Amino acid sequence: MKKLLMLLFLFVYPLFAKEVYIIHGFNCTSKYAWIPNLKQELQDLGYSVKALDMPTPDKPSLEQWTQHLKRQVTTLDSNTYFITHSLGGIALLQFLSQTQFKKDSKIGGIILVAPFDKPLEILPILNGFTQTKPNYKALQNHLNLAIVISSKDDKIVPHTLSKEVAKALNAKLIATDSGGHFMDQDGFYSLPLATQIFKDLQEQ
Repeated sequence: MKKLLMLLFLFVYPLFAKEVYIIHGFNCTSKYAWIPNLKQELQDLGYSVKALDMPTPDKPSLEQWTQHLKRQVTTLDSNTYFITHSLGGIALLQFLSQTQFKKDSKIGGIILVAPFDKPLEILPILNGFTQTKPNYKALQNHLNLAIVISSKDDKIVPHTLSKEVAKALNAKLIATDSGGHFMDQDGFYSLPLATQIFKDLQEQ
């Protein structure tokens, strides 16, 4: 009987488990900076976590990234969450804007770390991601949760750009006084702010 219950649990649990996708930024991988630690912490909390490796991260293409997300993201529902860093944010927003949602369907939420939706002067190679704006109005109707994390001393993605994304999404803005671009050279091998968000979700 115990074996039967265990087998039933192993079969049913994944159907209801909250799934988190982590999307890295430009010239990075799923092993970058705080991503491995965050993945492990969320798994320890009981979340199913996939840290994605996006194609040609050193020469990224919006079409390649959105197509990759279409292949990797198997379900979009109230148990689906995303955490992105930098370029991963606009890639996700463009992907979701291309998604045909049912009228009343919603996904669990998105947490965007240092996002932008306008060209970055120091990284013109990324301009292809910002030629068109995401469909913010539509996205607002399909997100149960939207949070933007940004540092006021970010030298790569100015805080004002991330703040504009938060406003367009009607997202909660978490602004820190320091933290830079939340990279390894900024000392970020963990991201407690993101971990706490998911701890809070479990208590709701």
